[in-house]
Amino acid sequence: MPLFAAPALEYVSSAVVELGEPLDVGETLEGHRRVVPIIGGKFDGPGLAGRIRPVGADWQRILPDGTTLVEARYQVETGEGLVSITSTGVRTGPPEVLAALARGERVDRSRYEFRLTVTVSGAVERRLSAAVLVASAERTPDTVRYDLYRLT
Repeated sequence: MPLFAAPALEYVSSAVVELGEPLDVGETLEGHRRVVPIIGGKFDGPGLAGRIRPVGADWQRILPDGTTLVEARYQVETGEGLVSITSTGVRTGPPEVLAALARGERVDRSRYEFRLTVTVSGAVERRLSAAVLVASAERTPDTVRYDLYRLT
């Protein structure tokens, strides 16, 4: 029996993160590594709106089963100034689906899971910079798209 009520979700924004060509680092002690440049995009929503600057990248670790652990850092230019975004998460699913994603193919998002935790800092409301933010994401051939929520 839970001690507390489950947190609710408050919609913050939707993101479209445009990606460059992945750079394959290869096998390391921590697993297979890739770096995917972030070259643009946008946030559009009531809590965060702006243009993603062409700076930053997603540093990925790919596990033997194809699961991808992501850590992306980039900047969003809003009307109030720059916002730093850090997103970490996991993309997982059946091996054949993960292999198709790795080849850059379009895959229906119902066939895999892609979840993120996101932190924001800079020119943003304190209620967001001090919040727990989560996202449900999709990988397309040249973007990552996600809906961002604040746990309340």
